[in-house]
Amino acid sequence: MTPHPIGPLRPETQYQRHRQTPDRLNNSMRRAYDLLRSSLQSSPESLYLVEGELTEALSASRNTVRAVLQLLAKDGLVTRSPKRGTRSANVTTLRVNEIAPVEAFGGEHAIHAQLRALDYQILGCPGLVRERLQLVGEWIVLMMESLLIQHEMVLGISVSYVALSPEESRDVVVDEPDAILFLEKHFDVRIRGTKSTTIGATAADAQSARLVGVEVGAPMLFLEDILEDEQGQARALSQFRLRSDLVAFQTNAVRSA
Repeated sequence: MTPHPIGPLRPETQYQRHRQTPDRLNNSMRRAYDLLRSSLQSSPESLYLVEGELTEALSASRNTVRAVLQLLAKDGLVTRSPKRGTRSANVTTLRVNEIAPVEAFGGEHAIHAQLRALDYQILGCPGLVRERLQLVGEWIVLMMESLLIQHEMVLGISVSYVALSPEESRDVVVDEPDAILFLEKHFDVRIRGTKSTTIGATAADAQSARLVGVEVGAPMLFLEDILEDEQGQARALSQFRLRSDLVAFQTNAVRSA
């Protein structure tokens, strides 16, 4: 008589029962993918990838390495060619704990990026922006939207909501698409840092996909900064949608006591 199952198997039990006996100590496609992807994104230059060398470096089987490289190619992180082999794509690494104009994105080892303006307009002072920037009084909000470009490759979309005082809002000339440089150039406002930084994930909608050159639904990174001046007043809400195959974030974390 066949006993009835007591209940569904725990996920970790299913994982252990169904995985193949590895011929390498770390033969997991998921772990190998994450380890290799993070290593490629932390490298300042493009690298040639050899399957035989990766089996040792990842402690994974050749079949696992081959499957990981195929997935990385699908995600745009490596290029594969019968004659040229497999090579990692150039990824821009952004230091999220350092505030700088977009032209300095990526730090000293990266090629400078630039913003190409798409649209700008005075919005009055939308309630949600007023709340996020904690604006009191007759502030005006300037919206600036741009593409983030590097080597004529579109890395993402930038949108900034810049708070202007009544005096600053008179005869505004938008000749600089970067919020930090705009405030410093026209109003001598020094941005000292961020009030908050948020990083998340999103998917490309139809408009984003068309602007940055990816498929609808492609994974994108989301970065939001609230920039504040030397007096502690929040002056801009800056948001970026970035291609996850071309951009990575990096910071240094310290354990608190």
